[in-house]
Amino acid sequence: MDAALSTLIAVAGTLLGAVATHVFQRKADRRAQSFAAQQQLRAERMAVYSDFAGAVTEFRRGQQDRWHRRNEDPHGDAAFEARVEAHRLRGLALQALFRVQLISSSQRITDAAEHVYELTSDIHEAANRNELSAKGAEARQELANFVQLAARDVR
Repeated sequence: MDAALSTLIAVAGTLLGAVATHVFQRKADRRAQSFAAQQQLRAERMAVYSDFAGAVTEFRRGQQDRWHRRNEDPHGDAAFEARVEAHRLRGLALQALFRVQLISSSQRITDAAEHVYELTSDIHEAANRNELSAKGAEARQELANFVQLAARDVR
């Protein structure tokens, strides 16, 4: 009888140990999966936010070039090519903005990105060099503000 009881206790202990191991392993797996998903989202946000910053920087440069070429010779080939390039860069910046809107966890980040895009879009409409410089500086500063907000989202 003692042998049967010992065997039964051993089997019950083994089963209890297997169940406990299974429960703890599932919890550990869930935590590992959650951590991996958070890290992937963080990496994706980092890529999207930095791509947006790069696209807007190039768009700003293109808008300034468009302004300079138009003021040199409004009907020349260089002005036309600069306008075409500025439109291409606008498309890339808009695409990057859409990605920010899709992945951002904060409306403040999305609003900041939209504001930077709008400011950059208006640069080529400057009336003179001083206004061009001011518009470019404002867009650059707002881009820096966007980057600061976005940095908090990836920490």
